[in-house]
Amino acid sequence: MIKNIIFDLGGVLIDHNPEKTLYAHFRKEDADIVLREIFRNPLWLERDRGVVTSEDILREKKHLIPQEIYPRVEEMTNDFFPYMPPFEEMYGFVKELKEKGYSIYLLSNVGKEFHRVKKEIPVLELFDGFVASSDYKVIKPEPEIYNILFEKFSLVPKECIFIDDVQKNIDGALKAGMHGHCYSHGKLEILKEDLREKGINI
Repeated sequence: MIKNIIFDLGGVLIDHNPEKTLYAHFRKEDADIVLREIFRNPLWLERDRGVVTSEDILREKKHLIPQEIYPRVEEMTNDFFPYMPPFEEMYGFVKELKEKGYSIYLLSNVGKEFHRVKKEIPVLELFDGFVASSDYKVIKPEPEIYNILFEKFSLVPKECIFIDDVQKNIDGALKAGMHGHCYSHGKLEILKEDLREKGINI
């Protein structure tokens, strides 16, 4: 029986879409540079691991960013959360799960600024606990991060389901013994239907 619902943050609870954001604010050729050099740079995952900072990445790539957009890129790089609005329908969904007795947790690849901004994401007030990758120097889908979640909150893997928008992170959850649902489709009704099929009262 599933008792615990574990959510990813970006792409599931909030709209993490650097492509959409950057193309809305910059010319395509400039946005492509910023995506390649900053947000799609392999170092960005090391930022989520907590071993480099946004400032480190920006300092290394500064000479590649067009000078006229650099101040805006610096602002975005240091704090992208204002450009990631919550998915409003998720608040009601999580609230219903809580009211029906499920425990709710977060497992996310996220930088250290998460702890500064989490109070600004309304749905997170409903959560029972958080595992932020940068706190532990491990990232999804590395096996250690799932074990940290289980140990920190005394969870039984087979009693958990993980909802993430990246299939490899779901694959990692399945290997760790959890159930999983890849939310890359972004459709809440599809998610609800799958949860019902897995025996969750929603």
